[in-house]
Amino acid sequence: MHRIVRWVTLALCCTLVGATAGSAEDYLARLRETLAQTGADLPRLSHSAERAAAAFAHGGTLWVTGRQADFITEACGRAGGLMASTPLGQRSPGRSDIVLEAVPGQLTGDEAHRSAEWQTQGVVVVTFASRAGLFQGRCPVDSVANIAALWAWTGEFVAASTRRGRMPVLYQSYGLPGGIDWAKKYQGKKFHDDLTITPIASGVLGKAYLEQLDGMLATLERTQGPKLRQAAAWWRDASKGSSLTLFTGHMFPRHAQDSRAPTFSALAEAPPEVKPGWTLPTDSPAFLLYLGYQFAPAPLLSQLEGTATKVVYCTVRPVQPPEPATNICYLDPGWPVTDACVTVPGYAIAILPASGVVQAAIYWTLVAERAWSAP
Repeated sequence: MHRIVRWVTLALCCTLVGATAGSAEDYLARLRETLAQTGADLPRLSHSAERAAAAFAHGGTLWVTGRQADFITEACGRAGGLMASTPLGQRSPGRSDIVLEAVPGQLTGDEAHRSAEWQTQGVVVVTFASRAGLFQGRCPVDSVANIAALWAWTGEFVAASTRRGRMPVLYQSYGLPGGIDWAKKYQGKKFHDDLTITPIASGVLGKAYLEQLDGMLATLERTQGPKLRQAAAWWRDASKGSSLTLFTGHMFPRHAQDSRAPTFSALAEAPPEVKPGWTLPTDSPAFLLYLGYQFAPAPLLSQLEGTATKVVYCTVRPVQPPEPATNICYLDPGWPVTDACVTVPGYAIAILPASGVVQAAIYWTLVAERAWSAP
């Protein structure tokens, strides 16, 4: 079984970084060090992607499953992701199929047994899991690292396919001009039949993705640190019953419902673009955290400007000015408006999305700051 693993020794090292302070930098440092280990594991990840690409080229179906439900929703139907990825659900994979399986923490005995049975039936199983000790009872880095490893693996899968003379079809963001037309054009197709991509060497795309991601997290830590602390202070001043977090994204709000981590607000979904007339699911929260996608919730911000509600919003494009009132704080996530952040020479769209990982990093950073920093 090919497992994407975060080692215990790394987890212990990550936990020691700023652990006594419990600061915002603590979570980001732990996550970045864990992602560095994913980069060190890239040869193994590339090897599993090579096997999967061979099975896919021979007619295999690409399934996604596992106890980490947000991994499934992130992997399927995603801007910059493979159009062929499908939730396994209650189906049984067949010979030459590929199963991407993700769990927070470690596989259970039953899960390991099931995966072993699949392999004996000729299924290529790629498991995204961690060894004991990575979670460390705070905010999860393991589930977020699984998502990052998924996209690095996808890059390696794409590269391995190009070395076989094929280019898998990937989604373009529906929030971009032409995104929906692109999806309609290639619906039901595993590979492009209208272009040829120069073969890409092993390790190139996975490395490019992890480097892009690390650069975004480093910039977030360097440029948004004071705002993250201000946002956490506002959140700390509001009771749980009067706080609301709104998410836009495939893996949310389910990802934030991790039973291992603290929750300080009600959680709800928000549309990718807030239109005039859209209303909050709760009345007048004391604190509102809006983790959005490409466009700022301008009508909502206009409605709450100058009120008693403290608002923190995070989207690629802010309103102008970004902070129109003293009760509004804008966090710049730093990922591109395309979401996908890796270029494949000769391919019309970027691939491999960053927003899910960065949104998760921002959310858990704020939760960590809210939970463990001194008032």
